[in-house]
Amino acid sequence: MDLQTNSDASKVDLNDLLEVIVSDDNMTGYILLKKRQREEGADGEQPPAPVIVTAEQMLQALEKEGIVYGIKEDTIRKLAMRPVYGIKIEVAKGTESVDGEDGYVNFFVKRDSEYKPEISEEGVIDYKNLDYFQQVTEGQVLCEIIKETEGTDGINIYGNPVPARRGSPPASPMGKNTVFNEDGTKLIAARSGVVRFIKDYIDVNEVLYVRSVDQSTGNINFPGDVIVDGDVNYGFSIKSGGNVMVKGVIEGARVEAAGNIHVSRGINGSGGEKVIAGGNLRSGYIESADLIVEGDIISDYIFDSNIVCNGNITLSGKNGCVIGGSIKLLGELSATCIGNERERPTRIELMGIVYADTEAIEQLKREKEECESSYSKLVEILEQFSKLPGYDDEDSEPEELRVIRQQAALLKGHIDFVTHKIDKLEKEIRVEYPGAVLCKRKLYQGVKIYFGNQMFHFELDNLERSRIFWADGEIIHGTL
Repeated sequence: MDLQTNSDASKVDLNDLLEVIVSDDNMTGYILLKKRQREEGADGEQPPAPVIVTAEQMLQALEKEGIVYGIKEDTIRKLAMRPVYGIKIEVAKGTESVDGEDGYVNFFVKRDSEYKPEISEEGVIDYKNLDYFQQVTEGQVLCEIIKETEGTDGINIYGNPVPARRGSPPASPMGKNTVFNEDGTKLIAARSGVVRFIKDYIDVNEVLYVRSVDQSTGNINFPGDVIVDGDVNYGFSIKSGGNVMVKGVIEGARVEAAGNIHVSRGINGSGGEKVIAGGNLRSGYIESADLIVEGDIISDYIFDSNIVCNGNITLSGKNGCVIGGSIKLLGELSATCIGNERERPTRIELMGIVYADTEAIEQLKREKEECESSYSKLVEILEQFSKLPGYDDEDSEPEELRVIRQQAALLKGHIDFVTHKIDKLEKEIRVEYPGAVLCKRKLYQGVKIYFGNQMFHFELDNLERSRIFWADGEIIHGTL
């Protein structure tokens, strides 16, 4: 490398001519040249000029700082030939580490959210489609595990390694009745049964098949899935730790499932028995039933039923109506018509979600409680001293007592400040209603729609093609 020389630079302390700057992560080095004028000659005729720093001196400065890797010699040479003052110039660059990729699971069986029942051209849902319950056989591959990678280490400008982050391993999908192959890259069914997802775990449940639930079977309590070829009759019950499929009707019976409930024909509720689903519920129709459903409900129609649903309710097919009863839901209710011409009382309540910074509020309340306790102790000390002779005059009180009085005043001010912050956060608490009511044809009088305690009012005899939803703190009536 052709290095410049300069006799003036050799006479000056190098620290006065340049500064070596290193980034906080030790990955980038800079040189900042400082302009220093030559001293004039004895006769005063030579004009002052800046002292030039050579490339060799810059390299020496980097070496002195311990910078040994990623040095840009071309940049240093150009900087020596054409100095730039007062601006830091990048002259060394480390090699960044490359983090490893996270592992993941590639499922070969459908998850609940991927299931789509078949719908005919007339809009009729095929509830007899048995593919909803995925049957697997012993030895079948359920998913593939793509493992995480190591990553590539980097090097900083001091020549030290910069460790790469290893990718995160995928969560193990192994559930009940499943095993890994030898290298842990595939999950295999250990026995035949029905697939059920518990979060990201795959269970293979053995299935209980019965012709019907009646006197011949008694009540059923089974940890896996239950499939009933016929009906669940009046007065009997099913409790399942998995899914329940009923190919007939549920009539006056209690059915409780940790997973989904699929009723091919319909539900006739009577006798006060409940149908409870920890997942979704699909039924041909729902009449006079009492339902609690954590997921979505899909049916042809709902008549005179009491329903609590934390998901969406979709009514389609020939009827697609809600008539009578009470429905509380968190999501959207989509129906062809709601109510009827006889103005049968029908109540629909959209449940809200409360938004509040509860963690901050609780932390401030704890802080306030601690401050109030300390403040009470200081006040008690001051009261005790005030009863002693010679301590009733603040001008002559000891320094220790004056400090205590100041601390008490500061605590009182902080308590007031924290109280104000708590009040402000509590005023910011709001309730949002993510759900909506979608009526494709007619919304009749006799139907009352609530968002919390606020009721939707409409003056016309009925509404058509309506969408009622919550926005900006009020109920909005739109059209479809």
